[in-house]
Amino acid sequence: MDRATILKGFETNLWDRTSFLAKARKDAVIQDAQDLLLVDSGLPCRLFNTIGRSTLHPRFALDRIEGAVKHFRSKASPFKWILGPLSGHGTMEPALKDLGLSCPEEEWVMAMALDTGNVPGSLPSGFDIRRVVAKDGVEHFAEVLTSLGAPADENIKTFFTDTKDALIAPASPLRAYVGYVGSDHVAALEAFNAHGVISFYDMAQLPSTKGKPYAAALLLNALKEAKKAGLRVACLQTPEGSRAVYERIGFKPVGRIATYA
Repeated sequence: MDRATILKGFETNLWDRTSFLAKARKDAVIQDAQDLLLVDSGLPCRLFNTIGRSTLHPRFALDRIEGAVKHFRSKASPFKWILGPLSGHGTMEPALKDLGLSCPEEEWVMAMALDTGNVPGSLPSGFDIRRVVAKDGVEHFAEVLTSLGAPADENIKTFFTDTKDALIAPASPLRAYVGYVGSDHVAALEAFNAHGVISFYDMAQLPSTKGKPYAAALLLNALKEAKKAGLRVACLQTPEGSRAVYERIGFKPVGRIATYA
């Protein structure tokens, strides 16, 4: 695939993933217009409240931009506005800054050709990877993600409890993985397969396992599964400081993405 096709696949994957589980929550509000996507999970948790897929131009649609931000601010709910390579990056920043939003650090969109590349690596000794297919796996997945916060945000567990049936459905495009050492769940990874691209999100491991290659092992295992299944392209987002890590695996930078909050 050429760069333009990869970026289109990456963004359509991103926006489908953004709304996929939220659709399974009865309290969620989703405004899905051709030029703007707003996903309000119904929970006061920035992780699941997103504005994006915007092709609005601040000069002609400032009222709609302000209205989207006001939706969350009127209920004092944290949210994020994502500017992807094809959805506002390079044009929307001044308008969002004027509204009091900021972006601590942009990230790279990285892509890897699965049909031509070889995925390196092997599993660490004593490390077991399981795809989430049942309720207990959903709980373990959510607990790993929740552990990253200080303090922990219990809304994360609530969200995945409420949406577990959609997550583990046999036809779900979302694949959640949990890594175990013995009976302890220590790492988690989310992959979303759509529009010819498998993208990786929420790669995490318990703070107590810092320095162990558990999250990386989940990623490498998922890449091998995707390659075996005949998928052609894998994508992820990463800050500059981690770019070289993914380049060693075979990922290459294809664009920039910014998250304002």
